[in-house]
Amino acid sequence: MPLRGKIDGRTMCVECEQRHMQEQAAERDRGERSKALIISQIIARHPELRAKVMYRLGLKEFGGRFYVDDHAFHEICEWDACVTDAKNLELARRYEDAARKYEAIGMWKEAGTVRDQKSARTVKHVTVDINDLIAKVRDGGLTIPYKCHSCGATITIDSSSNPDGLKFCSYCGSAVDPNSMLDIIKSALK
Repeated sequence: MPLRGKIDGRTMCVECEQRHMQEQAAERDRGERSKALIISQIIARHPELRAKVMYRLGLKEFGGRFYVDDHAFHEICEWDACVTDAKNLELARRYEDAARKYEAIGMWKEAGTVRDQKSARTVKHVTVDINDLIAKVRDGGLTIPYKCHSCGATITIDSSSNPDGLKFCSYCGSAVDPNSMLDIIKSALK
């Protein structure tokens, strides 16, 4: 066999050189298929990235074989990590941080949706039967601590409390406002 040239510092025959070139082409093909598979897995994990990935890769439809250059591959992998972080931040109810992650990669709609979750509040409506509450305090089934607005001393309402003694703080003698006491009871029930 006639010798062709040097590859990796070794002189090879024509047949060996062709085999070497085929192996290199097969290796490149495996690498491209591997990157395409990873991109497909990212799309399956985060469908909201589909349009963004297709635009980045210049694809009209997503399917079959497609080429992914190294720069685009790394960029899409960063988007995947960013969306994963944002979703975890949403689970932790850190909505503003999640919105910033989405904004960092240009996912404006998702950022707005997360901010809307932040502003959604759950309203609890509690109905209290004051007579039942007083009965529970008398029977010893309920103890309500509150602080004097003048001296800050902790005063406890329980079954042993004297109703006349609740009009004034037993530590500093300041008058206790019945409306503020009602507010304290309401806050204790929340």
